[in-house]
Amino acid sequence: MRPFLFLTPLLMAGAEALTMTYPHSTTVIHERATDWAGAERRGVEVRGNLLALAPGAASGTLTSPPVGVAPFDELVPSWNAVTPGGSVMVEVRAQTGAGWGRWFSFGTWQSNEGRASVNGQKDASGQVLTDTLRLTAKATAYQYRVTLRGAGTGVRLLAFNTSDRAKRTAGLGQASDRRAWGKVNNVPQRSQMLYEGGGEVWCSPTSVSMILAGHGVNVTVPQAAKGTFDRAYEGTGNWPFNTAYAGELGLRAFVTRLPSLAEAERFTAAGVPLAVSLGWKRGELPGAPLSYSDGHLMVLVGFDAAGNPVLNDPAAPTDAGVRRTYPRAAFERLWLTHSGGLGYVIAPPGVGVPQ
Repeated sequence: MRPFLFLTPLLMAGAEALTMTYPHSTTVIHERATDWAGAERRGVEVRGNLLALAPGAASGTLTSPPVGVAPFDELVPSWNAVTPGGSVMVEVRAQTGAGWGRWFSFGTWQSNEGRASVNGQKDASGQVLTDTLRLTAKATAYQYRVTLRGAGTGVRLLAFNTSDRAKRTAGLGQASDRRAWGKVNNVPQRSQMLYEGGGEVWCSPTSVSMILAGHGVNVTVPQAAKGTFDRAYEGTGNWPFNTAYAGELGLRAFVTRLPSLAEAERFTAAGVPLAVSLGWKRGELPGAPLSYSDGHLMVLVGFDAAGNPVLNDPAAPTDAGVRRTYPRAAFERLWLTHSGGLGYVIAPPGVGVPQ
């Protein structure tokens, strides 16, 4: 039995939404018509499992009922949309002991250039740090509001990861069942360092391009960087923008937080590589091409026979040098303490992922 993963149907107006629950985080995924049955819709309709604009509407909004989860002080949304000539905006507000807070925006997503997060959102209840809502007090519920603009715009998936920062390392050292040890998934190796004009900071889109290529969707590193660039952040590291980019290309993609490498092994066993976020100081990650990092994305592709994680680390100076194996205990600690085990789950629709 695995003690850290529980699947809990979240009740919303009689519907059951997929909920991934760990000691430190909860990820709720809405992607079916029943998941939106209790929402308030203005100018938006549900067609199959797609949120779309109603006929004749230039824009529309869906507002969810309150979503109750375990206490949290951080929230990261993600979404999969199609925006051929329009855009999608996701907003969230949280409920603490003081009541409902303000609506915070996670910016405007669009496949065309001009996508941007929103700077300067801060008050006594919390603030948005580009892609993360950080609260000053624990919340136990949230609502989301998604606005669609432009003909052909639709949303296929909305996901919300909530987490308790004080419990980030609750799963550190979780025992493995070792079934994934010795398995490495076939993911093409790509270095971010081969490109002038920004390549040294393209770890996130490079990781996404590798995962996409592993699933048969071949986009170059510069194409992925261009497709994830956040005009306000002035960079390509916006977490939900990266999964939204994969979503625009037809993949099912969302942001989650896992409690341990033992849980990540379940994704390896299912053939699903993960883009993972970690940081380290000098000497903390032996064998890394970077001596230190305040925040870096790489792809977890598998585990060696001893259970050490095998990564495609895009910071390597050449494509051939991207494949690295890092010490398990050091890697897990750096991953959990830096980002709470954050990862991008990117897989073709219909491919089973651990749930």
